[in-house]
Amino acid sequence: MIRHVRFFVLALSALAVSVTAQVAAPVPLPADKELQDILKTLKEVVADRKMARDAEGLDSIATMLKKWEAGLNDKDQETVVKGLDGVFYQGKLRDADKLQLYTAAAVALGRLGKSGGKPLMEAIKGSRFPSKREWMPMREILLKQLGKTMDEGAIEMLVKLAKSDPEPAIEAAAGEALGNFDQSKDQIRKDIVNALLIKWGEFESKAIPIDPGNLEAQNARSALTVISGKWNDTLRRLTRQNLDKFGQWQTWFNKNKNKEWK
Repeated sequence: MIRHVRFFVLALSALAVSVTAQVAAPVPLPADKELQDILKTLKEVVADRKMARDAEGLDSIATMLKKWEAGLNDKDQETVVKGLDGVFYQGKLRDADKLQLYTAAAVALGRLGKSGGKPLMEAIKGSRFPSKREWMPMREILLKQLGKTMDEGAIEMLVKLAKSDPEPAIEAAAGEALGNFDQSKDQIRKDIVNALLIKWGEFESKAIPIDPGNLEAQNARSALTVISGKWNDTLRRLTRQNLDKFGQWQTWFNKNKNKEWK
């Protein structure tokens, strides 16, 4: 009887080792045979100087994203990221009012998690979409999608733009993007909130003079009109509080910055 029990225990142990080995070493995904054809089509669309096939490019990007979400191996994932990144730089630059293809690539990268973070950061830093008024909508899209990657490596760039870009719309978009880090650790969330409140406080101070001839005050009030709604939403997400005025946020933060946040 004891002999049978020992044999049973040994058999279970062997089975457990076998199951553990299977879990630790999953079967690698095969290469997606259709992906190269889709990428080839996308490159042709981007290179079309007449820009007559952009709708076809949107379909290609949508199909690539579906394949990513269904599961691709590492090499195919790298290929998808490279293909989406290429949309920004290859071919003739689309007009600033015809952003569909660039927007689709940005949105797709925003859904790739950290894999999409670097290409979006490079597009924001690069000269392809310059810091000019006509390209502001594209830069806002890039910023918002960068936030959706939840790549914490992007936080420094987003904070810098939120605090120092000359265009309030870009400051607003960067601040909005920072709201996506609501699941980050306490200290990261506190640092973001602190940075936004410092900048918001600067605007509030500059906006105080009522003199209609004070251009700085007028600009500050205009900036507050642009940023306050989006920054309020971000602060609510990061703090789990439902406030809506700078003074309220400042008071709450001063009382809670050294406490544990939920």
